[in-house]
Amino acid sequence: MRQYHLLAGKEALITGAGQGIGRAIALEYAAEGAHLILFERKAETLEALREELLARGCSVTAHVLDITDYPAVTEAVARSGPIDILVNNAGIFRVGTILEDTLNDWRHVLHINLEALYYLTKQVAPHMVKRKSGRIINLTSIAGWNSRGNVGSYNASKGAVIAFTKSLAVELAPYNILVNAIAPGFVRTAQMSDENGNDLTEEASFREWYVERRYIPLGRVAEPTDVAGVAIFLASDYCRYMTGEVLTVDGGLLARR
Repeated sequence: MRQYHLLAGKEALITGAGQGIGRAIALEYAAEGAHLILFERKAETLEALREELLARGCSVTAHVLDITDYPAVTEAVARSGPIDILVNNAGIFRVGTILEDTLNDWRHVLHINLEALYYLTKQVAPHMVKRKSGRIINLTSIAGWNSRGNVGSYNASKGAVIAFTKSLAVELAPYNILVNAIAPGFVRTAQMSDENGNDLTEEASFREWYVERRYIPLGRVAEPTDVAGVAIFLASDYCRYMTGEVLTVDGGLLARR
């Protein structure tokens, strides 16, 4: 059995940590020895995660905040220790065609998925630059490349995160800061696979096409832990010479296209 921890002594800040992929990453990072700084807007889910981590003997600091509340974000970062790993995970998903959605709908999605990611990164990056060390991991989506046609704001925000990741990687490379992204495919989470109150991944038509007929070659929808494993690699010393990359975690879905 392995006796070492890949992230021992590291300070990791994770946004949207109370549920789904963020929660899975938090649990995996804690198991690898990281001290966690958690941002989450839902107090009940964050407190449940904090209690679970403390019961396991993990080190955790939790902040209930909205990542678009920039003064609160600035204060929370200032109160934290040196951040070694930043995981920009928080995001929202909204269905609506160009004929149905509104300018406010569009702005809301980009505000959370892109602008807030930019703002938090801007708060953390200067400290990494001073230490000439750090990892920034952005959660994007295969929707940044492909669209089904009715989630334009989400597609645009995730495509922009891919472009921003590559830009940051070039900018921060002289300071030994690695910037990469993870692009999940279909993941079973309460907030991101829900469409109009239904779990898209459990609908009969979805399961027939994507699972039973294996349009997803691995024949299943991802679980949050499938994504968390990739986040561990990108934060660990096993990832030393990779930056500006987008790692796709989609069960082979894009390989068909």
